[in-house]
Amino acid sequence: MHLTKSTLSSVVAGLILGYLGAYLTGYTSAFSMPANFIKFMWVWDILVVQFLGFGVLAILLSYSVAYFSKLNFFFSVIASFVIAQLNLFLMMDGNINLYFPHILTMLTCLIIGWLIAIKRHAEQVVQTEDNHLLKKIKH
Repeated sequence: MHLTKSTLSSVVAGLILGYLGAYLTGYTSAFSMPANFIKFMWVWDILVVQFLGFGVLAILLSYSVAYFSKLNFFFSVIASFVIAQLNLFLMMDGNINLYFPHILTMLTCLIIGWLIAIKRHAEQVVQTEDNHLLKKIKH
């Protein structure tokens, strides 16, 4: 049951990430780039267009899936990424688009959300174990 819940939450997160991320990126790509960024257009694309369109959403979804599933954090990242990419593939009528800044931003942000969830989960486990030890000491 727990594996099914983890898989289902990863699939739903991937679908949301693919659909909503593409929608948000449509707006962030309309931001005008300063003229002095011409030489570093890829930096603008990663930090503004892709991060604001997909990155923030990827961090939030990856964190929530990894934190709430607690089964296999890394599986949730890979499954969400693959489902999001398949969703984008289908939304673009089957055209494969291996756009490096997009893939780099999405994977990095999914992993960041995953790492934050791991840290948060580990803190809760330690706190729970400490509470059990305190109860044993008091009795």
